[in-house]
Amino acid sequence: MMIGIKLIPVYIILFNLVLVHNPARARIRLKDSSVYEISIAVSTNRYGDAIALSQKIVDSDTANPVGYFLLGAVYQNLSEEYRNDSFNEKINCYLTEAIERSNQMKDIEPDNPELYFISGAALGYRAIHRAFHGHWFKAFGDGLKCSSHLNKSLELDSTYYDAHWGKGAYLYYRTIKAKDFLWLPFVSDRREEGMAMIRKAIAHGNLARQLAHESFLRIYWTEERNGDLLSLADSLYTGLPDDPYILIYYVEGLLAQGRLDEAEEKLMELKAAWKNSPYYDDAGVMEGEYLMARLAYQKGDIEMAEKILEYIIDREDLRDTNAYFAETYDKAKDFRKKIR
Repeated sequence: MMIGIKLIPVYIILFNLVLVHNPARARIRLKDSSVYEISIAVSTNRYGDAIALSQKIVDSDTANPVGYFLLGAVYQNLSEEYRNDSFNEKINCYLTEAIERSNQMKDIEPDNPELYFISGAALGYRAIHRAFHGHWFKAFGDGLKCSSHLNKSLELDSTYYDAHWGKGAYLYYRTIKAKDFLWLPFVSDRREEGMAMIRKAIAHGNLARQLAHESFLRIYWTEERNGDLLSLADSLYTGLPDDPYILIYYVEGLLAQGRLDEAEEKLMELKAAWKNSPYYDDAGVMEGEYLMARLAYQKGDIEMAEKILEYIIDREDLRDTNAYFAETYDKAKDFRKKIR
Protein backbone atom coordinates (compact mmCIF):
# COMPACT_ATOMS: atom_id res chain seq x y z
CA MET A 1 0.00 0.00 0.00
CA MET A 2 1.31 3.44 -0.86
CA ILE A 3 2.39 5.53 2.07
CA GLY A 4 0.81 8.96 1.75
CA ILE A 5 2.72 11.35 3.96
CA LYS A 6 0.44 14.25 3.16
CA LEU A 7 -2.30 12.23 4.85
CA ILE A 8 -0.40 11.61 7.98
CA PRO A 9 -2.09 13.14 11.00
CA VAL A 10 0.62 15.67 11.60
CA TYR A 11 1.82 18.63 9.57
CA ILE A 12 4.57 21.15 9.88
CA ILE A 13 2.63 24.37 10.36
CA LEU A 14 0.62 23.73 13.48
CA PHE A 15 2.63 25.16 16.32
CA ASN A 16 2.23 28.09 18.71
CA LEU A 17 4.90 27.89 21.39
CA VAL A 18 4.95 29.96 24.57
CA LEU A 19 7.99 31.37 26.34
CA VAL A 20 10.04 28.63 28.00
CA HIS A 21 13.47 28.35 29.61
CA ASN A 22 14.31 31.98 28.83
CA PRO A 23 11.37 34.34 29.40
CA ALA A 24 13.24 37.17 27.73
CA ARG A 25 13.18 35.47 24.37
CA ALA A 26 10.02 34.54 22.49
CA ARG A 27 10.05 31.28 20.60
CA ILE A 28 8.32 30.68 17.29
CA ARG A 29 4.53 30.96 17.38
CA LEU A 30 1.87 29.79 15.00
CA LYS A 31 1.29 33.28 13.61
CA ASP A 32 4.97 34.13 13.21
CA SER A 33 5.86 35.09 9.68
CA SER A 34 8.72 32.55 9.51
CA VAL A 35 6.37 29.61 10.15
CA TYR A 36 3.86 31.00 7.68
CA GLU A 37 6.58 31.28 5.03
CA ILE A 38 7.53 27.64 5.61
CA SER A 39 3.91 26.50 5.32
CA ILE A 40 3.54 28.34 2.01
CA ALA A 41 6.84 26.94 0.72
CA VAL A 42 5.77 23.36 1.52
CA SER A 43 2.27 23.76 0.09
CA THR A 44 3.81 24.99 -3.20
CA ASN A 45 6.59 22.36 -3.24
CA ARG A 46 9.41 24.88 -2.71
CA TYR A 47 11.28 22.48 -0.47
CA GLY A 48 14.64 24.20 -0.75
CA ASP A 49 13.16 27.36 0.76
CA ALA A 50 11.32 25.38 3.44
CA ILE A 51 14.52 23.59 4.49
CA ALA A 52 16.54 26.80 4.63
CA LEU A 53 13.90 28.60 6.72
CA SER A 54 13.52 25.64 9.10
CA GLN A 55 17.28 25.39 9.55
CA LYS A 56 17.30 29.09 10.41
CA ILE A 57 14.95 28.40 13.33
CA VAL A 58 17.26 25.65 14.61
CA ASP A 59 20.33 27.86 14.30
CA SER A 60 18.69 30.74 16.15
CA ASP A 61 17.33 28.62 19.04
CA THR A 62 18.81 25.14 19.41
CA ALA A 63 16.58 24.29 22.38
CA ASN A 64 13.39 24.87 20.40
CA PRO A 65 11.80 21.64 19.08
CA VAL A 66 9.94 23.43 16.28
CA GLY A 67 12.90 23.78 13.93
CA TYR A 68 13.86 20.13 14.29
CA PHE A 69 10.30 18.97 13.69
CA LEU A 70 9.94 21.21 10.68
CA LEU A 71 13.12 19.79 9.16
CA GLY A 72 12.04 16.20 9.82
CA ALA A 73 8.57 16.76 8.40
CA VAL A 74 9.79 18.72 5.37
CA TYR A 75 12.32 16.04 4.46
CA GLN A 76 9.73 13.30 4.91
CA ASN A 77 7.20 15.08 2.71
CA LEU A 78 9.94 15.72 0.18
CA SER A 79 10.87 12.04 0.17
CA GLU A 80 7.25 11.04 -0.40
CA GLU A 81 6.66 13.52 -3.21
CA TYR A 82 9.73 12.49 -5.19
CA ARG A 83 10.16 8.87 -4.01
CA ASN A 84 13.66 9.78 -2.83
CA ASP A 85 14.83 7.75 0.16
CA SER A 86 18.24 9.38 0.59
CA PHE A 87 17.00 11.49 3.52
CA ASN A 88 16.21 8.47 5.69
CA GLU A 89 18.71 9.19 8.47
CA LYS A 90 18.03 12.92 8.56
CA ILE A 91 14.31 12.33 9.01
CA ASN A 92 14.78 9.99 11.95
CA CYS A 93 17.36 12.26 13.58
CA TYR A 94 15.35 15.48 13.33
CA LEU A 95 12.09 13.91 14.51
CA THR A 96 13.80 12.28 17.49
CA GLU A 97 15.31 15.65 18.46
CA ALA A 98 11.87 17.27 18.25
CA ILE A 99 10.31 14.61 20.49
CA GLU A 100 13.05 14.83 23.12
CA ARG A 101 13.12 18.64 23.25
CA SER A 102 9.34 19.05 23.39
CA ASN A 103 9.14 16.51 26.22
CA GLN A 104 11.77 18.47 28.14
CA MET A 105 9.72 21.66 27.78
CA LYS A 106 6.63 19.96 29.20
CA ASP A 107 8.31 19.95 32.62
CA ILE A 108 8.08 23.74 32.54
CA GLU A 109 4.81 24.12 30.59
CA PRO A 110 2.75 21.00 31.48
CA ASP A 111 -0.54 22.58 30.35
CA ASN A 112 0.64 23.85 26.99
CA PRO A 113 -1.39 22.01 24.31
CA GLU A 114 1.03 23.03 21.55
CA LEU A 115 3.87 21.09 23.17
CA TYR A 116 1.76 17.91 23.19
CA PHE A 117 0.87 18.55 19.58
CA ILE A 118 4.55 18.88 18.63
CA SER A 119 5.50 15.65 20.36
CA GLY A 120 2.45 13.87 18.93
CA ALA A 121 3.21 15.23 15.47
CA ALA A 122 6.82 14.10 15.55
CA LEU A 123 5.84 10.67 16.91
CA GLY A 124 3.28 10.27 14.14
CA TYR A 125 5.78 11.10 11.44
CA ARG A 126 8.39 8.84 12.97
CA ALA A 127 5.88 5.99 13.24
CA ILE A 128 5.15 6.21 9.51
CA HIS A 129 8.83 6.50 8.71
CA ARG A 130 9.74 3.46 10.81
CA ALA A 131 6.90 1.34 9.49
CA PHE A 132 7.81 2.17 5.90
CA HIS A 133 11.36 0.96 6.58
CA GLY A 134 10.26 -2.28 8.24
CA HIS A 135 10.63 -1.33 11.91
CA TRP A 136 7.09 -2.33 12.81
CA PHE A 137 7.49 -2.83 16.58
CA LYS A 138 9.00 0.63 17.10
CA ALA A 139 6.42 2.13 14.75
CA PHE A 140 3.59 0.60 16.79
CA GLY A 141 4.94 2.14 19.99
CA ASP A 142 5.28 5.55 18.35
CA GLY A 143 1.74 5.30 17.00
CA LEU A 144 0.25 4.66 20.43
CA LYS A 145 2.18 7.55 21.95
CA CYS A 146 1.21 9.81 19.05
CA SER A 147 -2.48 9.20 19.71
CA SER A 148 -2.22 9.85 23.45
CA HIS A 149 -0.29 13.08 22.91
CA LEU A 150 -2.84 14.34 20.37
CA ASN A 151 -5.65 13.44 22.78
CA LYS A 152 -3.90 15.38 25.54
CA SER A 153 -3.58 18.38 23.27
CA LEU A 154 -7.33 18.30 22.60
CA GLU A 155 -8.11 17.83 26.29
CA LEU A 156 -6.20 21.01 27.06
CA ASP A 157 -7.81 22.94 24.18
CA SER A 158 -10.84 21.42 22.41
CA THR A 159 -10.79 24.23 19.84
CA TYR A 160 -7.35 23.23 18.62
CA TYR A 161 -8.89 22.21 15.30
CA ASP A 162 -5.68 21.26 13.55
CA ALA A 163 -5.29 18.52 16.16
CA HIS A 164 -8.75 17.25 15.17
CA TRP A 165 -7.24 16.59 11.76
CA GLY A 166 -4.43 14.58 13.28
CA LYS A 167 -6.75 12.56 15.49
CA GLY A 168 -9.21 11.97 12.66
CA ALA A 169 -6.54 10.66 10.34
CA TYR A 170 -5.29 8.38 13.11
CA LEU A 171 -8.76 6.90 13.66
CA TYR A 172 -9.31 6.38 9.94
CA TYR A 173 -6.01 4.65 9.18
CA ARG A 174 -6.05 2.60 12.36
CA THR A 175 -9.31 1.10 11.12
CA ILE A 176 -7.80 0.44 7.68
CA LYS A 177 -4.83 -1.37 9.19
CA ALA A 178 -7.15 -3.46 11.39
CA LYS A 179 -9.77 -4.20 8.71
CA ASP A 180 -9.19 -7.96 8.90
CA PHE A 181 -10.15 -7.91 12.59
CA LEU A 182 -13.34 -5.81 12.52
CA TRP A 183 -15.37 -8.89 13.41
CA LEU A 184 -13.82 -8.86 16.89
CA PRO A 185 -15.97 -7.15 19.57
CA PHE A 186 -13.14 -4.82 20.70
CA VAL A 187 -12.19 -3.62 17.19
CA SER A 188 -14.61 -1.08 15.71
CA ASP A 189 -14.87 0.68 12.37
CA ARG A 190 -14.15 4.35 13.05
CA ARG A 191 -13.55 5.53 9.51
CA GLU A 192 -16.59 7.83 9.39
CA GLU A 193 -15.70 9.36 12.73
CA GLY A 194 -12.16 9.94 11.51
CA MET A 195 -13.31 11.56 8.28
CA ALA A 196 -15.69 13.82 10.20
CA MET A 197 -12.84 15.06 12.36
CA ILE A 198 -10.70 15.80 9.30
CA ARG A 199 -13.59 17.77 7.79
CA LYS A 200 -13.82 19.78 11.02
CA ALA A 201 -10.15 20.68 10.67
CA ILE A 202 -10.71 21.72 7.04
CA ALA A 203 -13.63 23.94 8.06
CA HIS A 204 -12.15 25.51 11.19
CA GLY A 205 -8.40 24.90 11.16
CA ASN A 206 -5.84 27.61 10.71
CA LEU A 207 -2.91 27.15 8.33
CA ALA A 208 -3.51 23.46 7.58
CA ARG A 209 -6.78 23.60 5.67
CA GLN A 210 -5.25 22.99 2.24
CA LEU A 211 -3.12 20.06 3.36
CA ALA A 212 -6.01 18.50 5.27
CA HIS A 213 -8.11 18.84 2.12
CA GLU A 214 -5.47 16.95 0.13
CA SER A 215 -5.63 14.11 2.64
CA PHE A 216 -8.96 13.06 1.13
CA LEU A 217 -7.23 12.06 -2.12
CA ARG A 218 -5.90 8.90 -0.58
CA ILE A 219 -9.01 8.36 1.55
CA TYR A 220 -11.23 8.41 -1.55
CA TRP A 221 -8.77 6.11 -3.34
CA THR A 222 -8.84 3.69 -0.38
CA GLU A 223 -12.64 3.80 -0.26
CA GLU A 224 -12.83 3.32 -4.07
CA ARG A 225 -14.89 6.49 -4.34
CA ASN A 226 -13.36 7.31 -7.69
CA GLY A 227 -15.86 9.97 -8.67
CA ASP A 228 -15.11 11.92 -5.50
CA LEU A 229 -11.39 11.31 -6.00
CA LEU A 230 -11.40 12.77 -9.50
CA SER A 231 -13.54 15.72 -8.49
CA LEU A 232 -11.08 16.61 -5.73
CA ALA A 233 -8.06 15.95 -7.94
CA ASP A 234 -9.50 18.25 -10.63
CA SER A 235 -9.86 21.02 -8.05
CA LEU A 236 -6.43 20.62 -6.48
CA TYR A 237 -4.69 20.21 -9.86
CA THR A 238 -5.86 23.67 -10.91
CA GLY A 239 -3.74 25.26 -8.20
CA LEU A 240 -0.80 22.82 -8.27
CA PRO A 241 -0.56 21.18 -11.72
CA ASP A 242 2.97 19.84 -11.15
CA ASP A 243 2.42 18.33 -7.68
CA PRO A 244 3.46 14.64 -7.80
CA TYR A 245 1.21 13.62 -4.92
CA ILE A 246 -1.89 15.03 -6.59
CA LEU A 247 -0.88 13.57 -9.95
CA ILE A 248 -0.36 10.04 -8.57
CA TYR A 249 -3.93 9.86 -7.29
CA TYR A 250 -5.24 11.66 -10.35
CA VAL A 251 -3.78 8.84 -12.48
CA GLU A 252 -5.16 6.20 -10.11
CA GLY A 253 -8.66 7.65 -10.35
CA LEU A 254 -8.55 7.93 -14.14
CA LEU A 255 -7.30 4.34 -14.49
CA ALA A 256 -10.08 3.13 -12.18
CA GLN A 257 -12.71 4.79 -14.40
CA GLY A 258 -11.14 3.61 -17.65
CA ARG A 259 -10.35 7.13 -18.87
CA LEU A 260 -7.11 5.90 -20.37
CA ASP A 261 -6.13 8.76 -22.66
CA GLU A 262 -6.49 11.22 -19.79
CA ALA A 263 -4.61 8.84 -17.47
CA GLU A 264 -1.72 8.70 -19.94
CA GLU A 265 -1.63 12.50 -20.17
CA LYS A 266 -1.49 12.92 -16.39
CA LEU A 267 1.07 10.12 -16.10
CA MET A 268 3.37 11.96 -18.49
CA GLU A 269 2.94 15.08 -16.38
CA LEU A 270 3.79 13.09 -13.25
CA LYS A 271 6.97 11.67 -14.76
CA ALA A 272 7.99 15.15 -15.97
CA ALA A 273 7.38 16.63 -12.50
CA TRP A 274 9.72 14.03 -11.02
CA LYS A 275 12.37 14.33 -13.72
CA ASN A 276 12.50 18.14 -13.64
CA SER A 277 12.99 18.23 -9.88
CA PRO A 278 16.40 18.53 -8.19
CA TYR A 279 15.22 15.67 -5.96
CA TYR A 280 14.80 13.22 -8.84
CA ASP A 281 15.74 9.63 -7.97
CA ASP A 282 16.12 6.95 -10.66
CA ALA A 283 14.98 4.12 -8.42
CA GLY A 284 12.07 5.80 -6.65
CA VAL A 285 10.37 7.12 -9.75
CA MET A 286 10.02 3.63 -11.21
CA GLU A 287 6.57 3.84 -9.70
CA GLY A 288 5.76 5.78 -12.87
CA GLU A 289 6.82 2.77 -14.92
CA TYR A 290 4.56 0.55 -12.82
CA LEU A 291 1.63 2.86 -13.55
CA MET A 292 2.60 2.75 -17.24
CA ALA A 293 2.45 -1.06 -17.15
CA ARG A 294 -1.06 -0.92 -15.72
CA LEU A 295 -2.08 1.59 -18.39
CA ALA A 296 -0.68 -0.64 -21.16
CA TYR A 297 -2.55 -3.64 -19.77
CA GLN A 298 -5.86 -1.76 -19.66
CA LYS A 299 -5.28 -0.69 -23.26
CA GLY A 300 -4.92 -4.36 -24.20
CA ASP A 301 -1.15 -4.30 -24.80
CA ILE A 302 -0.26 -7.19 -22.52
CA GLU A 303 3.14 -7.67 -24.14
CA MET A 304 4.17 -4.09 -23.34
CA ALA A 305 2.85 -4.38 -19.79
CA GLU A 306 4.90 -7.51 -19.17
CA LYS A 307 7.99 -5.91 -20.71
CA ILE A 308 7.75 -2.93 -18.35
CA LEU A 309 7.16 -5.15 -15.34
CA GLU A 310 10.20 -7.27 -16.21
CA TYR A 311 12.27 -4.09 -16.43
CA ILE A 312 11.23 -3.18 -12.87
CA ILE A 313 11.71 -6.66 -11.46
CA ASP A 314 15.16 -6.98 -13.01
CA ARG A 315 16.32 -4.12 -10.77
CA GLU A 316 15.86 -6.10 -7.58
CA ASP A 317 19.30 -4.88 -6.46
CA LEU A 318 17.83 -1.43 -5.78
CA ARG A 319 15.43 -2.68 -3.11
CA ASP A 320 17.91 -2.16 -0.28
CA THR A 321 18.75 1.40 -1.32
CA ASN A 322 15.26 2.85 -1.73
CA ALA A 323 12.18 1.77 0.22
CA TYR A 324 9.89 3.41 -2.34
CA PHE A 325 11.37 1.24 -5.08
CA ALA A 326 11.01 -1.82 -2.83
CA GLU A 327 7.29 -1.04 -2.60
CA THR A 328 7.05 -0.62 -6.37
CA TYR A 329 8.99 -3.86 -6.90
CA ASP A 330 6.50 -5.83 -4.77
CA LYS A 331 3.52 -4.30 -6.59
CA ALA A 332 5.12 -5.11 -9.95
CA LYS A 333 5.60 -8.77 -8.98
CA ASP A 334 2.01 -9.05 -7.76
CA PHE A 335 0.64 -7.43 -10.92
CA ARG A 336 2.68 -9.69 -13.17
CA LYS A 337 1.19 -12.74 -11.46
CA LYS A 338 -2.28 -11.28 -11.95
CA ILE A 339 -1.99 -10.75 -15.71
CA ARG A 340 -0.26 -14.03 -16.59
